[in-house]
Amino acid sequence: MKRFILAFIIAFFTEKVFASGVLIQAAGSSPAEFDSFLKEHPEMASFSQHLVQRLQTNGRQEEELYRIGENLEASPKNISDSLRLVQKSGPLSLNSVNFLYDLSSKLMERSDLKNNLDIKTVNCKVRGLLGMPLEKCPKVRVDFITINRQWPTAQTLVIESNPYTISTANSLEVSIEAVYEFQLLSDTHQAVNFHGTYNQLMQQHFVFVPMVAGTCSGYTTSIDDFNIQSSGTLFFSRDCLKPANAPLSGNRFSEWLNENKSWVYPLGIILVGSAAAYGLKDKKIVVEKP
Repeated sequence: MKRFILAFIIAFFTEKVFASGVLIQAAGSSPAEFDSFLKEHPEMASFSQHLVQRLQTNGRQEEELYRIGENLEASPKNISDSLRLVQKSGPLSLNSVNFLYDLSSKLMERSDLKNNLDIKTVNCKVRGLLGMPLEKCPKVRVDFITINRQWPTAQTLVIESNPYTISTANSLEVSIEAVYEFQLLSDTHQAVNFHGTYNQLMQQHFVFVPMVAGTCSGYTTSIDDFNIQSSGTLFFSRDCLKPANAPLSGNRFSEWLNENKSWVYPLGIILVGSAAAYGLKDKKIVVEKP
């Protein structure tokens, strides 16, 4: 019965095994084979590609920036506070980076804002992300060699929404004063997020958590994105693809069921009850007195 409930839940929430099109590489699998498989299946995206794509658009953030741009005569304090809140709302999207460059450049034309530290720092921040010279900005060159040595698990450094391949990127300057949203990504481990300056980033000691442990014949997952966990695809080899939401087997099933019984049993009762009710639809029920 318990196995039936779990199977029913999985079928209920997942229409297709590989619905999300996100491919997660199991630790120990061949990176070359993984990359080759992705090239052969352009409808799929790696875990890191998926995260970068998601970061690069943020409609709500962009609307807030447009709102600030419509009120360029606001007080310096209001403008500084608004820009600070936008940057705290999450990584800057591609459109936000471009808009912030235009906005900060216009704001610095105001006599009362041309020396405003907040706006100058924002301008330097986005100039670097756009690949512009930072000759008038306190800056630092990103040391990709040290990043590769310090965090060998990571394949991609994302600054706001700009991705840089760690093994090949070699020329990038960022503001030494600006606070950034950093992400260290790989296709095998959970993303590592950090909010701070570049120098603060380089002082961190991160732990990278693998998303898949085990082999094709038996594995566990630790994926912190529900959508990917429910419908992503695990890559062990081109001959072994598994759904990330595959039911557990043996003792691991019992452990999982025990850990999640607070919601599995009630939901199972609801779903089974619904199925039973559907099965009785259009059927006449007669209850006779004893």
